[in-house]
Order: sequence, then C-alpha cells, then structure tokens
Amino acid sequence: MSDIKNDGLTCSDCNNEGAEGDEFCPNCGHAFVKNLRCSNHADVEASGVCIICCLPFCRKCGGRVNKLFLCGDHEDYEIYEGRARVFGVSDEVTAQYAQECLKHGGLHPFLFSRKASSLSMGGPDHTTFRASGEYDGHIINEVKVLVPCQEVPRAERLLRDLEFKEK
Repeated sequence: MSDIKNDGLTCSDCNNEGAEGDEFCPNCGHAFVKNLRCSNHADVEASGVCIICCLPFCRKCGGRVNKLFLCGDHEDYEIYEGRARVFGVSDEVTAQYAQECLKHGGLHPFLFSRKASSLSMGGPDHTTFRASGEYDGHIINEVKVLVPCQEVPRAERLLRDLEFKEK
C-alpha cells in the first residue's frame, strides 16, 4: 500500500515528485510502502529511509532532522537543497580538483563558498552554512563540495581512495 497523494507521484510529507515504484521519497525519506523493516532491527517497522544511505530505520536508529529522515550515522551532515557536504577546504584550487575528480567518477558535485561575492559588496555574506573555524580571531572561509544526498557514499569512497584530506 502506498502513502502517495492522489496523483500517484507526490510525497504526502514534502510534496516532492516521486518516480513510479519508489519505496521512499528521495527528498525527505518518507516511506511510501508499509511494513518496511529497520535495517538494524528486522522485527521493528521502519519509520523512514535515510536520504543518504537509502536504508530504512526505526525511531531508535534514525529520525527527522530539519524535516529530512537521516540515520544515526548521517544525522550531522550539512544538507542544503538536496545536497550534502562531503569535503571542505579553505583552498579553492583543491576544492575545484575534488569537484573534477567527483565529476570524472560520474557524480554531480557542486561548490559552495562563503567568501565575499560581488553581490555582498564586501559586506558579510549570510548563508545557512557553518563556518569551518577560526584562526587568530578571524573566521576561516571554507569552500564546500556538495553532492546530491544519494551520491554521498560513492563520493566519500572516491575521495577516500584518492586520499583527500580536509585542511
């Protein structure tokens, strides 16, 4: 039995368009099928599907974070508009290289930087992202490499295999 609205393709939780046959909403993790079992507790019904690892989990193993269902392993990820941060560095050239490596691996990376843009005219940029720390009383600007949530496991494996280290 499906928990999709009348048109058959829209999630009842987030109104995201889904594909025919989807077991869960890739946008928010709402389970479309009943009797989906937790990946860690086969005797317990799942309350959602982690939008990063795509595995179902019960309330003990996962939950909603900013209206998105995430498992315990992924609950601390920075997520914005369906993309999750997989790498961050203060050096823009390194971030661009990581982006190119991910593209070459068939993924869809996106770069985001907090650095002042021409739109801010030198004033502070206001974003939904956290600063990466501080040095000598100044905020360090991080260039973030983001990928669609379902690409996170592949992106992390690829970056680990290439021995990318965050600085």
